[in-house]
Amino acid sequence: MGTRPKFSWIPVRYIDSCMDQGEPTLEQIIEQAYEFGLRTLEIYRGFLRSREPEYLRHIRECLDRNELSVCQITCAPDFTHADPHVREAEYEDTLRWVEAAQALGAAGLRVTAGCVHEGVSREEGIRWAAEYLARLGDHAEPLGIRLGFENHYRDKRWPSNDFAFHTEEFLAIFERLRDTPVMVNFDASNQLMTNDDPMRVLEVVKRRVWHMHASDRLPGEYRHTVVGEGRVGFDAIFRCLAEVGFSGFISLEDGNPEGDEGTGRSLRFLRRKVVEHWG
Repeated sequence: MGTRPKFSWIPVRYIDSCMDQGEPTLEQIIEQAYEFGLRTLEIYRGFLRSREPEYLRHIRECLDRNELSVCQITCAPDFTHADPHVREAEYEDTLRWVEAAQALGAAGLRVTAGCVHEGVSREEGIRWAAEYLARLGDHAEPLGIRLGFENHYRDKRWPSNDFAFHTEEFLAIFERLRDTPVMVNFDASNQLMTNDDPMRVLEVVKRRVWHMHASDRLPGEYRHTVVGEGRVGFDAIFRCLAEVGFSGFISLEDGNPEGDEGTGRSLRFLRRKVVEHWG
C-alpha cells in the first residue's frame, strides 16, 4: 500500500456551453469543485477567457478562496500538421500555455500528438510529434511544469481524430520520448473507441504515468458514461498503478449525461476503488 493518488475533476460536459454561451463560467466551475469536496481541479484550456496576467491572477485568487490547486491545463497541440509553419505556431502557442500553467500554480500540461491530416505518412507524424513534444518537455521541465502525453482520441474542438488514437501509433511516439522529460497522461477509456484494451497501453507506460483521466464509456461510443457504469476495467487499471507506486493525480474526466448526480456517483465510485487498491 502506497501514498494515495490525489483526486481532480475536469468537467468536459461543460466545454461546449462554457465556450459557446459562457455558462458556466470558470469561476462557477471552481466553486462547484469545492462543493464536490475536491481540492484539485483540471482546467480545460477553453475554460480560460484569456492568458493575460491580470486575468490569470484573478483566477488564481478564485482558486485560493476555494482552497483549490490546479493539477494541469488540458491542451491539445497539433504537431502532425503537414505545414511546418503551422507546427511551429502550435509550438509557440503551447509555450504560452506552459507560462499560463506557471501563473496558475499548475503542476502540468496535457499534450497531444496532433490531428489526422491527409497526406501525412505514419513515419512523418510519429517523427514530428516526438520532436515537438521533446522540445516542449525540455522547455517545460526547468520551469517545474510536467507534460502528460495522452493516449488521446479526439479533442472536442478538433476537426478530426488524433493521429495517435490507435495504440500502435501512440506507443511508437512514446518510445521516442522515453529519454525525455515528457511523461504520460493515461486515459482509461480512449482505447475502447477502437475496441482495444486500455491495459495494452498501460502495461507499457505504467512507470511514466504522472496523471490519469478516469473516464468511462461503452465500446465504440464517443459519449462518456458515469464512471464505473461503462466497460472500463478499473480494478485492473488501479491494481497496475498501485503496484508501481503511482501517487499522482486521478482526474475524473466528467462527460456523463446525468449532470451533477452522475458526477457524484462517479466520484463515490473512484474514491471507493482508490481505498480498495491503495489502502
